[in-house]
Amino acid sequence: VSQDDDAAAPGIAISKDASDTIDEKQVVGRKIWRIVPYIKRYWRRAAGGVGANAAARAFDLIPFIAIGMAADYYQSGTYTSGAIESLVNYSQVPSPEIGFGLLILVSFTFLAIFQGISEYLWQSTAYKVQHDIRMDATTSLMAMEASYFETRQTGNLMAVLSADVAQLEDIVSDSSTSIIRIIITFTTAFGIMFWMSPTLALILGIPLILVIPMVVWFSTRVQRRYRKQRESTGGIVAILENVLAGIVTVQAYNAGDFERSRVESESGDYRDQAIHAANLRNRFIPGIYVVAGISFGLLVSAGGWLMESGEITVGQFVTFLLISTRMTMPMFILGMLLNQLQRGEAASKRVFALIDLEPSIFDKPDAIPLDSPIHSISFDDVSFSYPTSEVNVLNGISFSASSGEFLGVMGHTGAGKSTILKLVERFYEPQHGTVKINGIDINDYAIESVRDRIG
Repeated sequence: VSQDDDAAAPGIAISKDASDTIDEKQVVGRKIWRIVPYIKRYWRRAAGGVGANAAARAFDLIPFIAIGMAADYYQSGTYTSGAIESLVNYSQVPSPEIGFGLLILVSFTFLAIFQGISEYLWQSTAYKVQHDIRMDATTSLMAMEASYFETRQTGNLMAVLSADVAQLEDIVSDSSTSIIRIIITFTTAFGIMFWMSPTLALILGIPLILVIPMVVWFSTRVQRRYRKQRESTGGIVAILENVLAGIVTVQAYNAGDFERSRVESESGDYRDQAIHAANLRNRFIPGIYVVAGISFGLLVSAGGWLMESGEITVGQFVTFLLISTRMTMPMFILGMLLNQLQRGEAASKRVFALIDLEPSIFDKPDAIPLDSPIHSISFDDVSFSYPTSEVNVLNGISFSASSGEFLGVMGHTGAGKSTILKLVERFYEPQHGTVKINGIDINDYAIESVRDRIG
C-alpha cells in the first residue's frame, strides 16, 4: 500500500493555501469566470454559436405569431400584421390557409438548421476549452516539486484532471448555450408581447421578479455542498486506486475490512452531501413552478378582461399564451442551469487551484546551464528533513565523488540513501548545507540541464 497515500490527510486542499476549500456565498462564484479567457481563444466559433442560437430563437417564436394571426384571420378575415399578410398571400401560394402552414413549416426548418449549427459550434468550442484547461493543469502539476505530491492523494489529483475538467466542459457546452437561450428568449418574447399589449406583458412579467430571491437563496447554500461532494469523490478515487494497486498486500495482511471501512467513510460523506444538495435543489425547483402558476393564472384572467374590452384580439391572446410557454420554460431551465453552475464553481475551484500552483523549487533569474560533463559531486554539511517529518533524514552529511570513482553508501531502510540522489536531482532542497556539481552550488544551475546530465 502506498505510503504517500496513507500520509495524506483526507480532504486536504489541492492548492497550497487551501483557497479551493473556501466557502464563498455568491450566486455565481469568481472561479467559474476564469473559463472565459479560454473561450476567447476560439471567439469566432463562440460568436457563430451565439448568432446561430439567436436565429434559432427567432424562428422558434415566429410560428406562435403566425398561429395567433391565423386565428384572427379565420375568425374575422382580417390580418393584424402587414408583414404576415404579404407572406401568406405571396403570388405562388394558392391560399392564405396554405400560406400560414408553409410559414410555420419553414420556421421550424430554419429552427432545426440554426439549432444544429449552434450546438456544433458550442460543443466543439467546449472540447477545445476542456483540452486547453486540462493541459494547463497538467503542465502546472508536473512543474511542482516532489514534496507537493507527498501531502496530496494521487486519486484526488486524478479526479480533478478528469471529472472536474469534464464538468467545466459541460459548463461551456450546456450552461453557456442555456444562458444565451434564456437571455434571447426572454428579451425577444417580452418585446413581442409588449408590442402587442404592454398591460398584459407587465402582468405576466411582474411575478417573475419573485424568482430573484429564490435564486440567491439556492445558489448561496448549495455551492458548499457541491464542493464537498467533489472532495469526497476525489477521496473515494484515491482510496480505491490505493487498494486496487496494492490488492495483493491487502489480501496478504487480511486488511480487507480496514480498507472497506475507509471506502465506506468516504462514500458515506459523498452520500450525505449529495442528499443535502438534493434537498436544497428540490425545495428550489417547486418554487419555480409556483411562480409559473401565478404568471399563467394572472395571464388567463387578465387576458379575458382585455379581450372583452377589445384591447387585444383572440389571435393576440392565443399568441400571448403560446409565447408565455416559451418564457416559463427558461425558468425551469434556469433551475437546472443554476444547479449546473454551482457544480461548475466547485469544479473550477479545484481545477484552477492546480493551474495557479507555483513550485517552490525553480531556476534563479541568472541560472546557468550545465553544459559540460559532471566531473564531481560534493555534499558540504548537508542536513535535510521531509515536509511530512519533524526528524532529519540527513544530518551534517559531507562527501565528495569525482568522475571515475565509486562511492558506496550503506544504511538501513529510511536512512537517506535515496534522499541523497533526490537532492542531487533537486527534487528537494536541503534545510542546511550545500550540494555542489563541478564545484558550483547546484542552485546556480538550470534544473533541467542538471537532470539532463544525470539522466
